[in-house]
Amino acid sequence: MKISVFLEKLQEELDEKQILTLETKLKDLENYDSISLLSVIAFVDENFDQKFDSNQFKNIQTVSDIVDIIGKENFEDL
Repeated sequence: MKISVFLEKLQEELDEKQILTLETKLKDLENYDSISLLSVIAFVDENFDQKFDSNQFKNIQTVSDIVDIIGKENFEDL
C-alpha cells in the first residue's frame, strides 16, 4: 500500500477533517479518543493482518508510530 493511500484511509477511519501526515500527533486530533484507537487497531488488522501488542498501545503517539508497528516493508513508497 502506498503511504498516501494509508494516510487517506486512516483519516477516513478516524473521521478526521485534518489532513494526516506521518508527523501528526494522534492526541492532537479533534476526534481521537480511546474508541478511535480501537478503530485504528481494527483498521491495521484488516488491512495489514498485523496485531498490536498491548505494550505498543501506550507508545503510539504519532501516525509514524503506527507505520513503524505495521512495518515499513509493508509500504511501497517508504
